Amino acid sequence: MLSNVPGASFGLASGLVLLLVAFDLRTPLPRPQETGLTVSRCVSETKTLMGVPVLIELTLENHGCRIEKILMHDTPPVLATARRLHGRPSAHAVVTKGSTSLLCGIGKGGRVTLRYEIEFREPGEYRFGSCSIRLQSMFGLAERALVLPSPLTVRVYPRRLAKRVDTGPARAFGWSGVTPSKYSGGRLDFVNVRSYVSGDPLRDVNWKASGRLGKMLVNEWRAERGLDCVVIVDLSAGSLPNAGEWTGRGDVITSAYELMCSLVGSGNRVGLLVMGSSLGKIKPRLGSKQLKAMVETLVDSGEGEVWSTKHAAQFLELFFRRQYTLRRGTLFFVFAWPSVELLESVSSLSRMGFVCNSVIVDALGGEGRALTEQRILRPEEVEFGLRFARAELGSFKAMLTAFSDVYVWTAGSGFTEEGRKTRR
Repeated sequence: MLSNVPGASFGLASGLVLLLVAFDLRTPLPRPQETGLTVSRCVSETKTLMGVPVLIELTLENHGCRIEKILMHDTPPVLATARRLHGRPSAHAVVTKGSTSLLCGIGKGGRVTLRYEIEFREPGEYRFGSCSIRLQSMFGLAERALVLPSPLTVRVYPRRLAKRVDTGPARAFGWSGVTPSKYSGGRLDFVNVRSYVSGDPLRDVNWKASGRLGKMLVNEWRAERGLDCVVIVDLSAGSLPNAGEWTGRGDVITSAYELMCSLVGSGNRVGLLVMGSSLGKIKPRLGSKQLKAMVETLVDSGEGEVWSTKHAAQFLELFFRRQYTLRRGTLFFVFAWPSVELLESVSSLSRMGFVCNSVIVDALGGEGRALTEQRILRPEEVEFGLRFARAELGSFKAMLTAFSDVYVWTAGSGFTEEGRKTRR
């Protein structure tokens, strides 16, 4: 008889478990239209910079009956210009603090808030979608799912990673242009000393020379000239390195932004032409408003195969007639990897009389890290591939110097000169 006691206890426990399971499965859950749940989203910044943490708050309010167990889950935002991989967008927003899920109960009239921080790794417009809700029974055996819309948009801008690359007002990379500088009374180089003429400013008087010779002498300067230039940004799919969910788009946009900051800040007249999934064009103008308009165009631009640099000459003629007819403008080509179309475009525009400059964005380091972190290749394979790619890039640089000056941009270091145009 004693040997039957454990069996009886087990049978009793199993019966109790089955009873609880049956009770849990039959727990009534409110239908979506009966829940009375609403959700609202709030972010610390709707306009931010790459790499700056942004606080996301998702608040759920209950206007209906009490819910014993609820699982709330939020999805990180999607980059509007991201390319699709295996039916899903590439991830450029990384959760750095907190969690995107919250399990809790909520009574009638109550509210709960889900908080987490995100860092954006690439400039662009990010769109939040809906929040998924799962109403669950006490043991989670019965559940009902619903989706609550909570749309919001965050614009992410590139950060200036390097110091200014200009060498003074109306100068950038040491070049002077053909357009008079917007700075009144600007000066570039000392020319000569001459006798004082009524109306000459006192700041130009050379007091040492005047004291030695016993007459008023003034310094003569050559007036500054600003560049009249167009920055051509290549975001065509064939010129951007990519590794899994990573692309070189962010580095190209940041490089173009630093270049435009230097050019505009030095009093130059700057325009923009972006080639990628869409065509962005802004005519050359002066000032901070022009810089803001160009940055907004870069943020909205995406990589693609619709437009490439082989169309550059065509659009310079259509939209930048003054540069095209005078043929005295300066062109800056910004790209991560030179293509055949780009080489042809640079050579043809150089022969037309444009001053061409090639800015190569060094994205190979980022590509190597992405290949290693995503385990696409082994470290030794990545190292071999990088050596091969740098050797190939060196041959491209040699070809580009036949038609343009060549510069390399590296994140955090800025611009370095790699080669001067071959003068014939």
